[in-house]
Amino acid sequence: MSGFTKFGLKKELLDGIKDLYYTEPTPIQERTIPLALEGKDLIGQAQTGTGKTAAFVIPLLQTMELNSRSIQGLIMTPTRELAIQIGNDVAELGKHMGVHVLTLHGGKDIQAQINRLKDQTHIVVGTPGRILDHMKRGTLHFGRIKMLVLDEADKMLEMGFLEDVEEIILQSNKDRQTLLFSATMNDQVKQLARRFMFQPPHIKIEAKQATAEKTKQYYYVMNQSDKIEALPSLLKVLKPYLAIIFVNTQDRVEHVTEKLQMQGFEAKALHGGLSQKKREQLMDEFRNIKFQYLVCTDIAARGVDVEGVTHVINFDLPSDPESYIHRVGRTGRAGQEGTAITFVSPRQKAIMQKIEKAIKQTIEEKVLTGVKGFVEVPGREKSKRKPTEKVERRAKTNENQTIASQEKPGKKQKVKPGYKKKAMLEQVRQEKREKQKQIRERIVKEIRSRKAKSKA
Repeated sequence: MSGFTKFGLKKELLDGIKDLYYTEPTPIQERTIPLALEGKDLIGQAQTGTGKTAAFVIPLLQTMELNSRSIQGLIMTPTRELAIQIGNDVAELGKHMGVHVLTLHGGKDIQAQINRLKDQTHIVVGTPGRILDHMKRGTLHFGRIKMLVLDEADKMLEMGFLEDVEEIILQSNKDRQTLLFSATMNDQVKQLARRFMFQPPHIKIEAKQATAEKTKQYYYVMNQSDKIEALPSLLKVLKPYLAIIFVNTQDRVEHVTEKLQMQGFEAKALHGGLSQKKREQLMDEFRNIKFQYLVCTDIAARGVDVEGVTHVINFDLPSDPESYIHRVGRTGRAGQEGTAITFVSPRQKAIMQKIEKAIKQTIEEKVLTGVKGFVEVPGREKSKRKPTEKVERRAKTNENQTIASQEKPGKKQKVKPGYKKKAMLEQVRQEKREKQKQIRERIVKEIRSRKAKSKA
């Protein structure tokens, strides 16, 4: 036996693994899944992007008693973004099993979560703060859980969740199985393991370079509203042989694909909303170069190993380094050269710094000059602007002030500081809104026209 079949997993679980295009276990999965299936506590030390999520989700799903109404698994994570991602992974892997998973984190209506908890829930994924909040309200308890998972334990403790984590563990089933996953093993993590785990074997996977050496990586900083216009222009400049374009949601996948198709690009959409047969058909067509651009979500593209993918474009920035590493890994495979490009809004630059730290590489920043006339310009710091640019901006401001004064003769009225600047910014925003409205109307008109022709 090979692949995941050697673990003796349920057929429904193997079907879920197959749907996600998992073929062979990663090193962390190879070493931890058998121990977890034996019911042992264990510590898994591995970097982001090594497949550690499936290393604990697969054993958890294998041990589920679907007829039970008790919560049987708890997965704690440091951030809401990671909780959402793991919750999606659990749902995808267990979709043929009828597993019910609930994600609990801040920023969501707690009453809606309380109502959901009244229904059957097999697995809870959440952040320590919101989980403890529910426990104090009496809406959540873990007296019968079989498995407790602490994911990214080092980050959880660094963020100050130690007391919350300890209190949750103390109120959970004492006969539980505990799995702890962490990139590093600092003193706090070691102490937590000593207190709450029973003789756990320590599985350590040595870190390797997270992304391929021959993959060039850089990102463009631009406003969110400019991305849909910038993408076609960028593709015309790059002329990829094959490209995968990652988008964060199904609706946006469809929107981006439609935009590219309208401009003559051979693009197709791949996401979790499509049937398994349709997804396999699309992947066969892409491998056989029946079309050039695959627009997809993270979950749909798991295990997409296609020879000849020269470019990966992150139309939407992933929320965590693991997803970024997974995406970039679709190009530059088997020693070939590849290029990974990411669109980043000004507010997301901090996330890029987090990704750089995780992959231990510097990602070059480039500046977008014009949307329709896409030109690659080397990145530069704000403090290094050319003097001529400042002069031009001052001249333009003076010109606008002169025009404004000519339009309002008579007594000069006092205005609040920054009023003119705000007015000008508002005018620019209004023009952008009008432009976006025109684009949407054009797309809707085109779609309706196509539907009318197909009916005819």
